[in-house]
Amino acid sequence: MRRSPGKPAKSTAERTQRDLFAWSLLAAVLLLAAMAGPFFAGRVYTRDDLGAFHLPTRSFYAEQLARSEPFDWMPHLYSGFYLTGEGQAGTYHPLHWLLYRYLPLRAASSLEWLSAYPFMLVGTWLFMRRRLLRRDAAMLGAVLFTFCSFNLLHFLHPNAVAIVAHIPWLLWTVDIVIVDCRRARVAMAQSAIALLTGSQLLLGYPQYVWLSLVAGVAYAGFVRGTCVDKNPGSRLSAAHGDCTGYNGCAWVKLIVALGCGLLLGAVQLLPTVDALANSARRSAEAAFAYTGSLHPLNLIQLVAPYTFPHRVIGENTHELGLYVGAVPLMLVAWLVARRASLGPLRPLATAAGIFAAVALLMALGRYGVLYRLQAQLPIVGSFRYPCRYLVLFQLAVSVLAAIGFVVLIRDYQRSRDKSRGSSASDSVPRRKVPRRKVLLLWRRFEPLWIVVGVAVVVASAAMLGQSRGQLASLPAILAGPLVLGAAALLTAMTAGGFRWAPVGLILLATADLGLYGLSYAVYPRTALLEDYVARTNVPPGETDGRLLAAQVRFDEPGPHTGNQMTLAGWHRADGYAGLKPRRLLDYRSLPALRAAGVRWVRHGPTTKRIENLIPRGQSWREVPRPLDRVRMVGRIECSDNPARDLGRIDLETTALAEVPIALPKTEPGSARLLHDRPGRLVVGCEGPAPQMLVIAESFHPGWQARVDQTAARVWRINGDFMGCLVGAGEHVVVLEFRPRSLHRGRIVSCLGLGLVAICFVGYRLQPNPSGPKMPRSEDPARRIRG
Repeated sequence: MRRSPGKPAKSTAERTQRDLFAWSLLAAVLLLAAMAGPFFAGRVYTRDDLGAFHLPTRSFYAEQLARSEPFDWMPHLYSGFYLTGEGQAGTYHPLHWLLYRYLPLRAASSLEWLSAYPFMLVGTWLFMRRRLLRRDAAMLGAVLFTFCSFNLLHFLHPNAVAIVAHIPWLLWTVDIVIVDCRRARVAMAQSAIALLTGSQLLLGYPQYVWLSLVAGVAYAGFVRGTCVDKNPGSRLSAAHGDCTGYNGCAWVKLIVALGCGLLLGAVQLLPTVDALANSARRSAEAAFAYTGSLHPLNLIQLVAPYTFPHRVIGENTHELGLYVGAVPLMLVAWLVARRASLGPLRPLATAAGIFAAVALLMALGRYGVLYRLQAQLPIVGSFRYPCRYLVLFQLAVSVLAAIGFVVLIRDYQRSRDKSRGSSASDSVPRRKVPRRKVLLLWRRFEPLWIVVGVAVVVASAAMLGQSRGQLASLPAILAGPLVLGAAALLTAMTAGGFRWAPVGLILLATADLGLYGLSYAVYPRTALLEDYVARTNVPPGETDGRLLAAQVRFDEPGPHTGNQMTLAGWHRADGYAGLKPRRLLDYRSLPALRAAGVRWVRHGPTTKRIENLIPRGQSWREVPRPLDRVRMVGRIECSDNPARDLGRIDLETTALAEVPIALPKTEPGSARLLHDRPGRLVVGCEGPAPQMLVIAESFHPGWQARVDQTAARVWRINGDFMGCLVGAGEHVVVLEFRPRSLHRGRIVSCLGLGLVAICFVGYRLQPNPSGPKMPRSEDPARRIRG
């Protein structure tokens, strides 16, 4: 039987698509394996915030889960702070609960931090596959976004990456809700949107949830604009093959789904609002929102990724990293050069280009105009680091690069078909064809060589500064034009029909992005957990688990240890956290340190001027006569400035309060801790008259007290601590941390979960609307694929 003339070409195109998909998937697996290398070697990731914040808080979280005790209040930092309200531990996220409840700390933390990347990869592939109709281009786009510089550099911020990993899934489900009229699929998509939004909120990083909302709303507007029809099913969008007609009430469905997701995340969202109200950020100035603006000179990173000593203008590499990769940049250049042949992909390419430009302008912060509009909004206007909009910029660039790859592979297939035709008709040896193509490289691919030329100019200018020691080394400067030149050459060879050029392009893209990101965020600092704890700089002597140590401020130059001393059993009167609790005392004074029960202070620029500290070696100073953690005082003075007045009183017999409290003048009674667990203290006390029980634990409105089973008020004492009035005689005082925000959040989250189930079941029970069915021959996806 003779084959039709078109069938061999079609099978060749399908084979090419299958092979390139396999190579892209292999590249993704290799990058994931490289990221997991330290985990398989039995080590933990300790770079920057991973060791300074996330590992210590996860350790506390895991210990509390193992004891089946509450984990909302962490006494190890700031003399106690609202860990759930701070958010970045994601304590109520189901995945976190399962990992840290049933796995060792090293395995649980590594799996938490690594799992976001395969989740993001699959979601991005589904999203791009639905839009591009080519699984190879969709997989390459998924690789480019999953392992883009933003996501790899932010490996230090696992909660941020985990929230970003939800964005492609949300875009995919938003697409289904808007364009699909099948109730079952729309209900499934709505449920997925609600669960994904709730999952994002439970991860405790509201700024990235906002960025996700921006991306979702923008994409919903684009889909609605390209798939609108008054009569669903009669005129269909040819943007993707799963479109069965425009869903006219899509906006309502999206709002309902987002509302359910907001309710699901209330158990984290309400405590975060509570913690924000009691944090130092509440009094931050308006300029705080512009912290972390992307300096325009950082645009040089696009063609010169290693030119600056820290890779960026500024020292915060993981926040200001802009490099999109050499291959994505060349694919975008090829897309611009071949924009006339985009066909049905033109609307998506145009929208992605506009979105990339807007996101980049937002990332400029104070150096641009657009971010000032957000700065005027409530709540979101106080988010710092405008440069975090770069994640949306890199998502848009990944979409553009995937579209460019679609166009490039079309050119590749045409060149291959033409090569076969000319070989068959002219009997020209196949090995001579590439030589003729090389002669056309310059004339046909000017946009690629222009980008390389810009990189060469930037590198040449950088070498002048390098001689003055202002920039990176010469090999680092030359890396930019060399990688871009290789990417341009492989792009040109792919368009010219060279057989292995597309594979080389994929491998170069993954190697380039992997080296850039992993060399900064993953491999510089890993360690065995035991060695990491043993190397922690802790005070001399043994700890009883409650001896507090005031550390140097985290933002000072020089070595710092972050919160990892808590891994060795020490508690801190200060700490490092995203939502730092509001403190009224100045802990650079001796009275404040004594009131907090601090025994050790690390010697450094901040603590050098504290008088009367006792030197203990080069690194530590001892506080003379630190006060007991619980004690009774018989005198209360009213003060509206405890930082000023604390040094004027006798801390052993007197305390400061916000309101006048009259007590009879007596000698202080005695108090002792009977039970000391995170979020629950039991104190036995005795006094000759009514007195104030003072506890050196941070004050929070969520603390509740009972004196002999009778409810009592918890007072703010000595500025940052708490106290409780106790009558004469012997009493047992029980203090428990039960904030209303957490209680209400649990109730609202349960309500949201019920609404998701009810809405899903309700939609599933409704019959599909009757309407005209689309003949298979008119399927727009088939027309595009053909």
